[in-house]
Amino acid sequence: MRKEELRHDPVRENIVKCVEYIKDNKNNALKIFVGFVILVAVYSYYNQIGGLKNDNASKIAGLAQNSFINGEIDEAMVKFERVMDDYPSTSGATQSLIYLLNEALSQSNYESASILISQYKDQIDDIDDPIVQANIYKIQGDLALLNKSPDDALSNYNIAEKISRNSTAQVKYQLDVITALLTLEKYSAAQEILEDILDIGDVGYNEKNKAEELLAFVKYKLGI
Repeated sequence: MRKEELRHDPVRENIVKCVEYIKDNKNNALKIFVGFVILVAVYSYYNQIGGLKNDNASKIAGLAQNSFINGEIDEAMVKFERVMDDYPSTSGATQSLIYLLNEALSQSNYESASILISQYKDQIDDIDDPIVQANIYKIQGDLALLNKSPDDALSNYNIAEKISRNSTAQVKYQLDVITALLTLEKYSAAQEILEDILDIGDVGYNEKNKAEELLAFVKYKLGI
């Protein structure tokens, strides 16, 4: 390379300019560097804290599950409640919510189930597992029907059906939607969904039979 080319090398000139800029603005450069180091440290710290939080939640939920299996129901419920209170929005909290809800429903304690859901309602949408999330919305729909609130039931069933879309559980949630529609006497809407269900080639035997029975009832109501 000739001296003239070397002298006018744009890459070399840019490097020289950068070095001169850092020299002239070393205080600012140092501040930026220190700020970057602090951001990395804070990010690493919160990641570590989050990991410990998830680990602790899982451990306590695991102990609660063992207590539940051993028949120590009251002790298990206390531990599950502790996880829900102290470690919200963790996988352990999700596991705990499922156990607490199932225990309340198995005892037909619908009031406790309603209170439980209302207390942790903000955490439901943070659940990563769509199967669990959809099932909790279905439970809310069932409780709304028991409380004679079919509009609320329909809303929750619709959310459950939407979450479970393209899964084997979708038809079951569609049948829940139809139950709410029939309670509201929205027979035309129910007919449309039932006909869609019966058009599915691989729909389950039980679901198909129930859909056929409900469609016959709907047509009777519509005078078809």
